[in-house]
Amino acid sequence: MHQEPTVDGGGTPVPRPDQPEPDAAYDERPAEGEHWGPFARRLQATRHPRALPALLEAHDDLHREPRFCCVGAVRAAIYEIATARENAASGPVADLVDRWWDSPDPWEEMVAVTARAGALDEAERPALLEKVRSPLPTVATAAIEGLCGMSDAAEIEALRDIVSRPDPTLHWAHEAASRRLAEIGGPEAEAALAQRHTNPANDLWQRP
Repeated sequence: MHQEPTVDGGGTPVPRPDQPEPDAAYDERPAEGEHWGPFARRLQATRHPRALPALLEAHDDLHREPRFCCVGAVRAAIYEIATARENAASGPVADLVDRWWDSPDPWEEMVAVTARAGALDEAERPALLEKVRSPLPTVATAAIEGLCGMSDAAEIEALRDIVSRPDPTLHWAHEAASRRLAEIGGPEAEAALAQRHTNPANDLWQRP
């Protein structure tokens, strides 16, 4: 990639950030009357974050004029690219997170939280901890899976609340919260884990 140096206030050359080379694969759109599905699958195969602007455009178009044959392909492409660990620090993923973080659409919010959680960055803990308290199981689970590093009393209490609730829709959140409490360790986390609600029906399936 070509860089043209600029000059700072002291006259020292400063290289500009790398600019992506033009690539029509990310800029073209389906012709009028064509479907988004095949286009989305081609972009999904690249796994490149530069595909996200076109896919979000497709997502918006399908909100306005639903084509159910295309919705699954577009959503699958957005999810795979936005949540890929190698894309976590990219600008397009950051834009998606900003746009969908508090979306009224549960799927959009879940994707944003999963994408942000994929960074596995301790600096994201406060934002993710707020999402752990979400009433949406998919959002709460995504947030829990992104928690890492040092813990505190607020996190342990939020995880205790998850594991102690007898709500079958929270199964995956229970599992994620239990793993995180085990990872944290120590008396407080162990006490929270001891309050985990267990479903006898699940125990029957797990017996050898």
